[in-house]
Amino acid sequence: MDFYLTLEKVSVLFILIIVGFAVGKAKIVDQNGQKQLTSLVLKVTMPATIILAMQQPFSSEKIHNILILIVIMICCYIWMFISSSVVRRFFPNLEEGKKDIMQAGAILSNTSFMGYPIVLSLLGEQSLFYAVICGGFIFEIISWTFGVYLIGRNAKGAKPSLKQAIINPGVISIIIGGSLFLLNIKIPEPLFSTMIMLSSATSPLAMIVVGLILSRTKIRDAIKDKAVYVTSLNKLIINPLVIIYALKFLNFSSMNIVIPTVLLSMPTAAYVAMFSANTGNDDKFASQIVFICSLFSLITIPIMTSLI
Repeated sequence: MDFYLTLEKVSVLFILIIVGFAVGKAKIVDQNGQKQLTSLVLKVTMPATIILAMQQPFSSEKIHNILILIVIMICCYIWMFISSSVVRRFFPNLEEGKKDIMQAGAILSNTSFMGYPIVLSLLGEQSLFYAVICGGFIFEIISWTFGVYLIGRNAKGAKPSLKQAIINPGVISIIIGGSLFLLNIKIPEPLFSTMIMLSSATSPLAMIVVGLILSRTKIRDAIKDKAVYVTSLNKLIINPLVIIYALKFLNFSSMNIVIPTVLLSMPTAAYVAMFSANTGNDDKFASQIVFICSLFSLITIPIMTSLI
């Protein structure tokens, strides 16, 4: 994939974050408004995006390919959990809540906003379907269950229960979208067009929320924080390299290498900052990880795509 094309796609992320940062500094949106925007993304626009991604014709061949990719993705997430568990031990004096954010930041990737466009550019629309169904499905399940639990278990706010981790907008939307795919049911108009409009708002709103959170913290702290850099190193370089060469060693090819590697080498998802804000954990620290990791991805993403 062309280096400058990749750079252009990644740069959009920073422009949106800067917009959110400027809006927060100008006090156009206050902290209460920030929380409301977060809820809007998590409970309305993101579910619409997830359901629409699964509006594809059903076939047995697709099911076979989906199952293979799901197994690969699960194995990759198991590896990332192990590596992030080891990395957090390097910071014995860090608060447990921040360690949880570090670990979540190393596992959860910005698959939809950045991963999907790059998969589309590399392999085309057919592979994008598998990226959304397999990568997106596993990502949403892990984010809304393990991710919510991990970020909230040592937070100052209310601790998330198992019921909250399972019954939430992300998982419910996956169940709805998956059911429509398996039953080969198309969403009728005008509901379909309405959901498209809602879905198009997800990426800019999510990045603006990150910028809003950053506007209320000191970027200087992020630049000085060793934990932020170590998380970015693990997320953007160590894990992707292990995944690339492990899949090549196992003789996988084409989309079975490209899709997992591209999706999981993306920077930390905005979910980490938003979940931290919702659970009462350190959302400023979480947004710093998102910011620095996204900044370094301007360099690492083109490198990883060239290695594929």
